[in-house]
Amino acid sequence: MTAPLLPRRQFLKTALAAAGGFAAAPWLARAQEVLSERPLKIGVVGCGGRGLGAAANALRADGRSFVSALADVFPERIEVARRLLGSQFPGRAQVDDEHCCAGLDGYKKLLSTDVDVVILATPPCFRPDMAAAAVRARKHLYVEKPVAVDVPGVLSILQTAELARERRLVILDGYCWRYDAANVEAHRLLDAGAIGKPLHFDAKYYAAPPKSPLARDSRPANESDVAWALRNWTAWNWLSGGPFVEQACHAVDGMIWSFGERLPVAAKGCGGRAQRRDDGDVWDHYDVYFEYEDGSEHHISSRQWTGSHGEIADCTIGERGTLHTPYRPRILGENRWRYRGEPNNMYEATHVEFFRCIRAGEWKQTLAQAAEKTLVAILGREAAHTGKRLMLDDLRRSTVQLMPDRLTMETRLSPARIPFPGT
Repeated sequence: MTAPLLPRRQFLKTALAAAGGFAAAPWLARAQEVLSERPLKIGVVGCGGRGLGAAANALRADGRSFVSALADVFPERIEVARRLLGSQFPGRAQVDDEHCCAGLDGYKKLLSTDVDVVILATPPCFRPDMAAAAVRARKHLYVEKPVAVDVPGVLSILQTAELARERRLVILDGYCWRYDAANVEAHRLLDAGAIGKPLHFDAKYYAAPPKSPLARDSRPANESDVAWALRNWTAWNWLSGGPFVEQACHAVDGMIWSFGERLPVAAKGCGGRAQRRDDGDVWDHYDVYFEYEDGSEHHISSRQWTGSHGEIADCTIGERGTLHTPYRPRILGENRWRYRGEPNNMYEATHVEFFRCIRAGEWKQTLAQAAEKTLVAILGREAAHTGKRLMLDDLRRSTVQLMPDRLTMETRLSPARIPFPGT
């Protein structure tokens, strides 16, 4: 992973050039005046469980908004989404046939409508292109995590973030623990020195697969390779990024949060495929150590197994105590503490902040930070897959693109090649 890639500085320069000639201030002033009161139209790209959940969060967060457009590869999912949102939020899911946008390029049709806000909740591999198109169309964005599956995707997101900054578009991401009241307070105390200097981070992300793998023999005879892969998208690294990137990225975010938003410089790890028997290529468990520039090492272990012990726990070890997050945050040591405040719904809190910024004309964007967190998760995955100690700076130069070029629903996909360390 040492092939030269377009340097980030040149990427950002290109993005700025693309924004050249745009009169930001007058447009922003008009937007503030209009968006403060009028109903906001929401477009949802990706009508699976997370897309519907995010749409519901948005509608609860802003009582003057409504869903006006839906996009998904599969028309039947659009119909299910239209029916469920319509029954759950009467009068606030006003999606006519013309605004039901099916197919791989359905998002382009959605972006051509008059939606104000776009929710991106597709498999992660599509997010770089979709986010770029949405920013070019001047839409405010909620982007699910992770924001890419490979390094070219991360760099594309960074380019998009810079263009969005020029256009003062509000973009928040799905790293939702940053909006959980208990965890926000816990990290405030950490930053104030409650456990002294943080020395080590250890995390477990033990969970069942978020989507049950589809059995090999359940594929319909007339299903194309791409349609079948999309229905089983968590089974493929090119679609999901794999479990460490798609799910354990929350633990990666916890580590970065605990260490003052600093990024590690290297990683090494291992893992494998113990339970999965589908025709995809992802592993189902990882054990990764991240190294920081001061020589400290930090550990994240993850697995997606059924019938096994489940536990999601981060532990930040400091000079004078330990901070335990994200569930039931508490400090053990000299300054014992447990969160006693009212719990909040972090998913809805994200959208409350999102719509508050849009309504107030207050520019806020977390897309670039989301890209860096995603990059660190990719570092952990690649270190485990290759069996090598990988440097973050070397990874940034990777040109490996996981998604097939010029993808269509009729693209023939190669059989899965499960990563094998040492090769």
